[in-house]
Parts: sequence; structure tokens; C-alpha cells
Amino acid sequence: MTDRAFSRVDADDLASCVACGLCLPHCPTYRTSGADTHSPRGRIALIAGVRDGSLVLDDGVTEALDSCVQCMGCLPACPSGVRYDRIIAPVVEELTARRRGSRVRRRLILSPLGRPRLLRLLTLVATLAQRLRVLPRRLGVPRLSVRRPHASCASTGGGERVVIFSGCVMDAWYGDVHRDTHVVLTAMGFDARFSDPSLCCGALHAHAGLSSRAGKLEERVEKELAGATVVVNSAGCGAHLLGTLSGDGDRSTKVVDVMEFIDANIERLLDPYQPLSEPLRESVVVHDACHLRNLQGAHLATHRVLSHHHRPVPIPDEGLCCGAGGAYAIEHPDIARDIVSRKYSAIKTVTGADTRFISSGNPGCTGHLVANRPTTLSQIAVVHPVQLVARMITDTKIQRGE
Repeated sequence: MTDRAFSRVDADDLASCVACGLCLPHCPTYRTSGADTHSPRGRIALIAGVRDGSLVLDDGVTEALDSCVQCMGCLPACPSGVRYDRIIAPVVEELTARRRGSRVRRRLILSPLGRPRLLRLLTLVATLAQRLRVLPRRLGVPRLSVRRPHASCASTGGGERVVIFSGCVMDAWYGDVHRDTHVVLTAMGFDARFSDPSLCCGALHAHAGLSSRAGKLEERVEKELAGATVVVNSAGCGAHLLGTLSGDGDRSTKVVDVMEFIDANIERLLDPYQPLSEPLRESVVVHDACHLRNLQGAHLATHRVLSHHHRPVPIPDEGLCCGAGGAYAIEHPDIARDIVSRKYSAIKTVTGADTRFISSGNPGCTGHLVANRPTTLSQIAVVHPVQLVARMITDTKIQRGE
């Protein structure tokens, strides 16, 4: 059985790694452990060894491979263009298939996704459990969105139609972000409508190695959103949808992150975005979600848009992952906690008296950052950048999302 392990990993992809080590500083698990086996080049060597039969897929090798956050920080850092994403995906899938307990646990954790009522019910239960201190606060269960955005955000009926991807987590937990997204797109003159909240993109399932379930979800999304311009305010969903919703003849489907979409159409907001004669307002520490930075390369749009009314401040850690990683923080709490601690250490170096916000364009990052925020930074709210844009248009207060 060992000689057939990881047979789906392309041998040429493995051979493209020259083990130069330039990926090491960009790998959060290597930064945490200092072990080469917990780095991209180390994991590639392990996979190659197991694949050719020179290594046994024992507990040590399995742990090293399973500890990967899949942040893909190594992709832009690699001078050889090694496709680590294509290497690790089938490995995670095979490891999940081989370990029945892990497979069942991951299926249970992700089972509410695509089932809005079940997700909202379980969120209420989890919130109560956290208040009773039965469930650790580090898991970061956000406040349930009481009002569904679909009910309060009607279509304008005019302008170019765009679809705001509802998603699972965003719809249940971050309804305020959805409403602000609708406010901004409507102010820009678009006819913005929400997708069916039962549509799940399958990103978390694919990340967990549950490819069969992910494939079924992807097929439904592809069918329902074919030909639409899909605006996504969840970086994880956006990166995954880009890979599943592609143009096909006359059926062209466009997927774009909301901040990238605003940046491309910024002239539609010229009035509220006229250059300020006074100094820029509060500084905003911008956390670049891994999916935006490493997979979509669209993270700078947030910095450009926010710069019209704020002073966006990058975190001086070269975009290192925050440790959320889908369900990673649940399965690897100690590593995830150490990674986010490093993130906050870097954030502290750039915060000042005028810092009121930390901006994050991904719900997993937001929840993880809120749940692990140190008390010394408790006065700084973690918000979605589109909320800051909506605030400039409507001058409304931002909910802290806790």
C-alpha cells in the first residue's frame, strides 16, 4: 500500500523543487516549529519519498504533512514556480481518506455548510456554549446575523446586474458585511442581488480533503451562477470560485473580489472619494488574506481603495498567514494560536493612537483574529474593508462583530 501512496501527485511537479529554501520564511508552520519537515520543501521531499517507496507513511510523516495550513505563501516566494498547491491537494485528500476518524470528524464539522437553517441553529448553540464556557472562545464563533441581508437589501431594478455571493459563513455570521457590500454596489449604480444562500462553493470541503462533497457543491454553483458577474466578499470563497467558474464559449462567468471590483470601478464613487484637503483619517492595519495575496494576487486593491479616506498600513510580516486556515484552528489549535500570536506581534509594531481598525477580507481570518485578539488591542475593531467604504458613503457606525 505504501508504494501506491500519493500516486496522484505529478512527478514533474515534485522534481521542479530545487530545495533552495527561499520558501522557508514564508511558511507559518516552519516559522513556528523550525523543523524543515514542516516547510514546503521538506514536505515535498517527504511526499516524493513516500511516493517512490523510500519512506514509510508513518505517524511522523503524516503529522508533518497534515500540519500544513495550505496558505500557499510559498507560491509567490518560489523562484522556480513550484506548484505546491497541485502537490498538497491530492495529499490532503488521500490522508483524509486513509484516516476514517479524521474523515468523519471533518464531515461533521462541515455538514452545516450549504444548509442555512442548520448552520444558524448550530451557531446559536455554539454561542450559548461559549457564554457558558463549555466551548473555548479561541474557536471564534461570531455573533449570528439576526436579520438576513436578503430581506433588507432589495434589488434596485436598474443598472448592470451583479450577483453578491451569499456563501455559508458570510450569510449566517456576517450579514452586516453583506448589507454594506450591497450599499456600496448600489451606490455605484449596479443592480446587486444575492445568490441563493444554500449555495456553498465547497472551498472548505476541498481544503479538508473531502473532494467528492466539494465536487457536488461546485457543480451546483457552476450551474446556478453561469454567465453572471459574481462579486465575492469572502477571500476563501473567491479563490475557490475562480477555479470552478470559468468562461466557456458564450457562457462567460466572472468572479471578482469585492475590493478589486470597487477598485476597478472607483470612478463611480468619485464624489465621496474626492481627495481630502485635510490629513487622512484613522489608520487601518490591513491584513492581506492568504487567498487574496497568494492565489488571486488581488490584495493591493484593498490598500488602494482605503487610501482615499484612510491611511492603510501593511503588516510588516510579508503577508504571513494568520493561522485560521479553514478548520485548521480547530484541528491544530496550538500551532494556530502560535501563528496568530506572531501576527499580532507584528501588528503591534504598526498600531498607534489613530489606529481604530484591522481590516480583513476573509471571514475565517476575521473570526480567528477576533477570538485571539490581545487585551492590549481590544479597542481596535476587526472589520471587513468594504464596511469602511460603506461608512464613507452612509456615515454609519460599524459593528464590532463580536
